[in-house]
Amino acid sequence: MTKNAEYVILDIDIIWEAIVILGKNIKQDLQNMPRKSLDISLIADEKSDLTFFDIEEEETNETLKALKQTYVTTNYKEETILNLQNQINNNSETTSKELKLESYKRYNSALDLANKNYITSSVRIVESALELNPKDIDILNLKGLLKLLKCDFSKAFESFYTGLCYGNNDLSRKYVDILSKEDFKTFLSRYNHSIRFINEDLNHESIQILDNMIEEDPDLIEPYVILTLLYDKLGNVKKREAYLDRLKDIDVDNEIFEREISQDKEDKQLKESSKNTKRPKKKNIVPYAIIGCLVVGLAVYYTQNKIQNLNSQLTNKEEKLDQVGKELNEKSQTLTKANKQLDKTSKELKQTSKELDKASNDDNTSDEITLYNQGMDLKKSGDYDAALKKFELVRTTGKTKQYISEAIHELAITNEKSGNKEEAIRYYEKYLNIYTPQEKYYDDTLYQLGLLYYNMGDIDSAKQTFYGLRSEVPDSVYNNSKVNEILSE
Repeated sequence: MTKNAEYVILDIDIIWEAIVILGKNIKQDLQNMPRKSLDISLIADEKSDLTFFDIEEEETNETLKALKQTYVTTNYKEETILNLQNQINNNSETTSKELKLESYKRYNSALDLANKNYITSSVRIVESALELNPKDIDILNLKGLLKLLKCDFSKAFESFYTGLCYGNNDLSRKYVDILSKEDFKTFLSRYNHSIRFINEDLNHESIQILDNMIEEDPDLIEPYVILTLLYDKLGNVKKREAYLDRLKDIDVDNEIFEREISQDKEDKQLKESSKNTKRPKKKNIVPYAIIGCLVVGLAVYYTQNKIQNLNSQLTNKEEKLDQVGKELNEKSQTLTKANKQLDKTSKELKQTSKELDKASNDDNTSDEITLYNQGMDLKKSGDYDAALKKFELVRTTGKTKQYISEAIHELAITNEKSGNKEEAIRYYEKYLNIYTPQEKYYDDTLYQLGLLYYNMGDIDSAKQTFYGLRSEVPDSVYNNSKVNEILSE
């Protein structure tokens, strides 16, 4: 693997197989979940022998058997047995059935909402059902499916795993197996890469990974949320609204819509505050006039002591009015500062737009194919600096995956030819972090990066890279005698 890569080596042919497996099953399994009967006479009585944990001695998978036993022993058994003992001692049979009946009602309600794409509300309701009836396998499985859609993978695994501990359930076993495979670990690492790229301000790369995830599995909710927030950060309103619309189709009541409503309220309050700052003086004149009239009128009827009290009240009101005026002035200054910052940002965006237009005019075309071909010609002629500019334009302004990926590959090669080895390594690793082993230049990139490390004298990094080449693309023509020679050193 590459020096900074964080994902796991696979023994499968398709890097995104884990997503496809999930995508084809979660919605279907949700629709196939059984409804609960609300006939209280059919609800089984609680047993008092404390032997509900179903650990099969004939479990063929020894690792899974050991994990189940450890999980039950360390996390659930003592606490659950204690709860059962308290329930047996304190609760009647009717109370137990009533609690189950209420949990079934909530389960059915959550199932109905989930099938109407109200996933967020469904999660809240199924969790409340589980609090009442924590051993019910159907409720545990429904929670697991919903948590998968929300990309809360650890909670999903815990729910399915608990269901498997309580009974030999096919649906629980199916998802425990899926979430335990190496290919799912790789998918999870790619998902984490998208978050890391955002933290490193590599927004374009993160968007590519998240778009790939949506293309493979359009039912996973979190990628839409992240893309909405990312485009909001970038100021791309059109893209942000597009992903919000798509999110509403799969999770109607997602938390982000509450955030949107809250933001609209804040904007309205800010506008109202701005209007109030334009009329700060009128608020002082009317109270003074009214109070002055009161002083004159009351002087005839009240004693000097009453007049003094009135003057004291007048002073207090003046102080309060002055305080309100100061607060409004502070808000006005804050708004003025914010407007200046917005103006500055607007000017910077306009300047950037002019620079991009100038660059586009200099190249006399915005066609990524033309730019890419021009870069290749310049590279062949030895004009590496000019070639790098062309490839960089394709990478930042290109519209198709093919030319963007090839431009990143050429940026690495051209930087290496021009002696910029650190830049070359950066682009080689960028390519490997974004794309999969099925891409055209993936094995070539691993090979070129390994040779570059070797020529720089970094033998350990070279070997690590060539081991990655062998593992990820075992049939590559680049697994040649040169690679064997270096690995044998």
